[in-house]
Amino acid sequence: MYFLYNILLSLATILALPVLLVFILITGRYKESLGQRFGFVSWRVLNDASLRPRLWIHACSVGEVSVISPIITEIKKIYPSSCIIVSNTTKTGHDFAKQVLKDVSSYMYFPLDFWWVVGRALRVVIPDIFIVSETEIWPNFLRKARKLGVKTIMVNGRISIGSFGGYMKVRPFMKQVLQNLDVMSMIGKDDAHRIVSMGASQERVFVNGNSKYDGLADHVHPDFEEDIRKTLNISGDDKVFVAGSTRKGEDEIIIEAYLKFVKVYPDMLMVIAPRHIERTGEVEKLLCQNNLGFILKTDLDAGVVRNRQVILLNTIGDLSKVYSVGTIVFCGASLVTLGGHNVLEAAAWGKVVFYGPSMENFLDAKQLLETVGAGIEINGADDLVEVGLELLEDVERLHSLGEAGRRVVMANRGSAKRSAILVQRLLEGKI
Repeated sequence: MYFLYNILLSLATILALPVLLVFILITGRYKESLGQRFGFVSWRVLNDASLRPRLWIHACSVGEVSVISPIITEIKKIYPSSCIIVSNTTKTGHDFAKQVLKDVSSYMYFPLDFWWVVGRALRVVIPDIFIVSETEIWPNFLRKARKLGVKTIMVNGRISIGSFGGYMKVRPFMKQVLQNLDVMSMIGKDDAHRIVSMGASQERVFVNGNSKYDGLADHVHPDFEEDIRKTLNISGDDKVFVAGSTRKGEDEIIIEAYLKFVKVYPDMLMVIAPRHIERTGEVEKLLCQNNLGFILKTDLDAGVVRNRQVILLNTIGDLSKVYSVGTIVFCGASLVTLGGHNVLEAAAWGKVVFYGPSMENFLDAKQLLETVGAGIEINGADDLVEVGLELLEDVERLHSLGEAGRRVVMANRGSAKRSAILVQRLLEGKI
């Protein structure tokens, strides 16, 4: 089965490589990371090789970086002299990791999952343990790590309903792959049940909650709100509609909702934040088509004074702060079938959060907020406006629901410490 996997992987690479090379030549993207993606990791990347233990932590993109941050903090409390190397798959994740992660010795890109590529990377890094955030399951990498004696652990693991169906179609192969993971620390009981059903050994699977809750306290600070209000030129009395992490197909709905909001509240502001800043141009066109004047966040950072009611967030790492100024907050990838995004960042600021019906990847967060009325599912612009206007007319209820959400989010912290203890137990041979 590994042979078949490698044949399919090689064929896919051969077909994609010419297109990728042309793309690199035209855009210049991926040039800096190409060598590391093929396992050519420079010794200089690793800094001080004398630090121990050496931990290789993989966080695919921006979301996973946010998840891993509190776990790194807890690991450093246990092993203050450890060497931590963080790898990422996407450039945005790589840049974000360098920006926000502390106590990290080195940063690199994750290698492609060819046996000869991952072998080269592992022999250069020589980690004592490999820690992967959420569900990055790379068959060749995990197999090679086991052969080289590298301990492996998945933290903050989750298996969505959608991906579970795909994994079960290749269950015999997944069972082989999962045997190469020493420990799987899953978010919830459903995630644990699914990964066991996929072939993981029951005794290697633990339920430790979601470390996203732990990192939220660090992102919620009055100074952050004050700074973002000053930058965006937004007062405490302004009504602000924040649409975060929107995806293709959602921006039209958000704009439709905003146009209905301003019929009732003409001075309402809107901050729209596409999940991928490469889509900024697409959103600009949609705003122009609807005769909505806007200003870019990068212009505001450069000192331009806001003179428009719409702000287009085209920067990375600012969305959490922007949620602090929201009166009505929507979280994207949920009105299209993409499984949703993290609603906890907004909830931690005491905001009621709206989202669409597709929240498969964040069911635990959705259920948690809905138990106290701080999470509201909507099916489109009309739903969003109808419920939003009701809350705007009952400010006391809006604030009390948001505060209930904030309290329940903060009460669920502790997962990062539990994951760090599992790492310690695995390193010390107690598991």
